Amino acid sequence: MFKWLFFSLIIVIVLCGVIFVPRLFHDFSKKRNRVNTYAIINVKTNKAIRVHNANTNDGTKIILYSHNNWECMTWQFIELEENIYLLKNLYTEKTFQPSASPEIGIDLWQQTLGGKNNQYWEFIKKSDETYLIRLKDTELYVTISSDKNNSLIILMPLNNTDEQQWKLVSQKPIV
Repeated sequence: MFKWLFFSLIIVIVLCGVIFVPRLFHDFSKKRNRVNTYAIINVKTNKAIRVHNANTNDGTKIILYSHNNWECMTWQFIELEENIYLLKNLYTEKTFQPSASPEIGIDLWQQTLGGKNNQYWEFIKKSDETYLIRLKDTELYVTISSDKNNSLIILMPLNNTDEQQWKLVSQKPIV
């Protein structure tokens, strides 16, 4: 009886390996070969933009969180025009946009990629290799609301403070 269970278990393990190992290797290779992938890190806090709790649902808040080499904290920059990008989260395969009509203090939330202007971000390079991030065709900039983990990312007019300055760190996460 135990021999039969033991051999059955071995067969199941081998079959799982045959089925899943090539898929895992493919996924790993695909993740390592992505281009233009960065963490977007605030200059003042050294914390990064991410999807709250790595949630995959539309409407999930975009927050500030301690920087890690995680997929949910890595954005693929898809260039649309010079310095204008659609940002695709590696984990959720979605982007972010204002949660309502763009206005002062509005927060950002995750949405399915849709090619809408409110998903296009202009990266304005400063002389010190940092960036301001402006919602295309507006005068509203990506701004931290607080220096705490899980605090909202909001849109505000230009104020020339570190709360609106961002640096890009190349990332190739596998988890």
